[in-house]
Amino acid sequence: MPGSLDASPFAGTAAYYDRFRAPYAPAAFDFIAAAYDLSPAVRALDLGCGPGTIAIPLSHRVAEVLAVDPDADMIAEGRRLAALRGGRNIDWCHSRAEHISLEAGPFRVATLGQSFHWMDRDQVLRKLALLQSDGGGLALVNGGRRRPQESWEPLAQKIVEKFLGPRLRHPKANPQEPRHEPALLRSHHFSEFTCHEFPGTITRDIGSIIGCIYSISSSSRPLFGNDAGAFETALTQALLSVNPTGLFNEHVETEVLLAPRRAA
Repeated sequence: MPGSLDASPFAGTAAYYDRFRAPYAPAAFDFIAAAYDLSPAVRALDLGCGPGTIAIPLSHRVAEVLAVDPDADMIAEGRRLAALRGGRNIDWCHSRAEHISLEAGPFRVATLGQSFHWMDRDQVLRKLALLQSDGGGLALVNGGRRRPQESWEPLAQKIVEKFLGPRLRHPKANPQEPRHEPALLRSHHFSEFTCHEFPGTITRDIGSIIGCIYSISSSSRPLFGNDAGAFETALTQALLSVNPTGLFNEHVETEVLLAPRRAA
């Protein structure tokens, strides 16, 4: 796993991430708060926080959130959004999850939103077991595994591949299994876990689709270089050819994997 903070796989995506990624279901945050009895008396840790997608709403339920991300632009965007949304009790930390000090704890809950696969999962789980207080645990938040492909995705992927080639696994991603369960099962402290899904629907226009594509590490806008305008034109024409309204409905799901910390 490369350790440089400067070579971020998400370079150029921060401005698109919060605006155009499918949002997490609000009910998922209520569920996490109830599961771990979150209150203004406890602290939370958000690893791979991005622009505060979880950290900001979580901050309204706890005393403090330590939000950690290896991408400096994501941290800067998180600070900006937190100032607009009242997330004043967030401590932003530019770091890899593996490098968090054990003196930073304790935390009642550690959240990871679509970020665990970028980490050395076994190492992070060992560290989290030491950072967490009794009664706490993990909440891994991802897109639901049974979510059908959105109607625009297969077509958009073909256009992206014309400009960037086949989508490849990023070298910074964890080379182990793509699902998180094997790492949890190997862990003494987090091996008993459950999954819960929260469905929803959103509607995208073409600008939102382009922004969503640019929010992904493998198709960030800088990767298109001088061809970004041509890509946007080609994608717009292709999408309008299958739906002249330019509006596409997505059935999305938020998956929450709860892994309470077992007592030592």
